[in-house]
Amino acid sequence: MKLDAQELPHLIIGACMEVHRHLGPGLMAEAYCDCLALELRMREIVFLRDQPLPISYKGHRVDSAVRVDFLVENCVIISASFPDLGDAHKDHMKNVLRLTGFETGLLVNFNVANLRDGVKRIIVSEVPPALHYQS
Repeated sequence: MKLDAQELPHLIIGACMEVHRHLGPGLMAEAYCDCLALELRMREIVFLRDQPLPISYKGHRVDSAVRVDFLVENCVIISASFPDLGDAHKDHMKNVLRLTGFETGLLVNFNVANLRDGVKRIIVSEVPPALHYQS
């Protein structure tokens, strides 16, 4: 299903909240990623998991320089394996977005009591697209 880029992050966060509601905090990141993959499939949201993305380095394509937990609808990057949402993780996501040419990323930490405290939306705008993944 092709979704609007503006509503997609809200739908993804809803899927994350459903996973968190059923599992609660305290599990390994892989358990949450497996369940999030199931939840996205049930919602008919198209995604690639554990996806390498190309970047451009001095005019050369470097294919596996960046790997993301989820690439959703070829539009939103999700990193769900961070144990917290500190500045280093936010900077990492901003850099991944800049290098790959994607605009929106979600950092998700499922190991919190309230998932509203565990989701951070990162937007990098005014960045010319570098190399988008073509499936």
